[in-house]
Amino acid sequence: MAREYTTGVSERTVRGAVRSSIMQHIMQNGTFMVPEIASATGFSLTTVAKYVSEMLAAGEIIEMDRICLHAKGRRTVRYGVQPEACPCFMGVDMRAFELNIGLVDFVGQPVRIERHTDFRLENTRGTLDEVCHRIQQFISGLDGMAPERIAGININVPGRVNSRTGTSATTFNFEETVDTPLTDILSERLGMRVFIENDTKAMAYGAYMSGFNKQYDDLLYINIGWGLGLGIIIDGKLCHGKDGYSGEFGHIHMYNNNILCHCGKTGCIETEVSGRAIQRKLLERIRSGEASLLASKVCRGEVVTTADIIDAVEREDPLCIELVMQAGSELGHHIAGLINIFNPEVIVIGGNLAQAEPCYFLQPIELAVRKYSLKLMSQNVSIITHPSGADAAVLGACLIARSRVAESEAAPLRIKS
Repeated sequence: MAREYTTGVSERTVRGAVRSSIMQHIMQNGTFMVPEIASATGFSLTTVAKYVSEMLAAGEIIEMDRICLHAKGRRTVRYGVQPEACPCFMGVDMRAFELNIGLVDFVGQPVRIERHTDFRLENTRGTLDEVCHRIQQFISGLDGMAPERIAGININVPGRVNSRTGTSATTFNFEETVDTPLTDILSERLGMRVFIENDTKAMAYGAYMSGFNKQYDDLLYINIGWGLGLGIIIDGKLCHGKDGYSGEFGHIHMYNNNILCHCGKTGCIETEVSGRAIQRKLLERIRSGEASLLASKVCRGEVVTTADIIDAVEREDPLCIELVMQAGSELGHHIAGLINIFNPEVIVIGGNLAQAEPCYFLQPIELAVRKYSLKLMSQNVSIITHPSGADAAVLGACLIARSRVAESEAAPLRIKS
């Protein structure tokens, strides 16, 4: 029997704890039973049943099934929700060359995803205005859904983000936002509750919640696209660090190449291992006379993206294959160091470059990891690519919004009529 921890605890606090546990359980499992919530909260079956009855009467939850768990034939009720009657959650993911906007229902199933490949991420007020405009257009295009049904929106922001305070130290950090959290500015402009999170952390959370949480407790998520980031999950929880800035893997000084990184320092890992680094090397070698399928595009002065490079690899462009394999080998070298430090269960490689042919990218990573890490540390570590690509980031953003809303004990399970 669960012990009752109610001494000195107000009824409001108990109610909030029970409701929060129910929300989290439904979000992760779809349904719940009273004993599961009692076990998770430490409150008695009677106390939990009291608040479950309240929610049932209010129409916030419904009976899904009756399961026989006892030899005497007594049946236990499994409860759930009707997703169409519950809040939805939005997510926005900004990348160097695309903007993705998504919406999920209460149990995390995608309702709609919109991709904008004509977007260019620049750290300007104009780009911030454009992001807000496209979000508003997305909401307007949700036929038959009232905006009030959207309980919150999370926007993935590259760079140093403190999700607790709602501030960004690098992207969209303008004069007028120095003393006002970016989340407050966006909430006012969009007319809804807004959260922000570092893009790689959101990707890691999205990947973890998409099924890795059923297999692993400790996971490192490498986001290699235009830049290079790291999402850390320890004991099933996303690691933020003191100020929310953990995971700046790409800005560890590792090379004496005197190449200026966009962070303002030289020799960062990202200057050699990222889509930006591959593009720089590709342009240098094409301009020096080497052949490539992308040479004509470079000569016309057009922008070469990571998608262009991956496409060229698939078309067996020797120069692009060489550069992608080189990046994979270098990345594996640095991942070996992470394995020695964190001793994770699994390394997940995500981001645009993770979509490259495994023989050209994943295999060089694996070979370098085996070469440079301690065998005892790496022999049982799985290294896999995350197949959902861009969806992982935008769905992660949606799920971050859902998680943040659930953290509030007043968060509703049902839309008020």
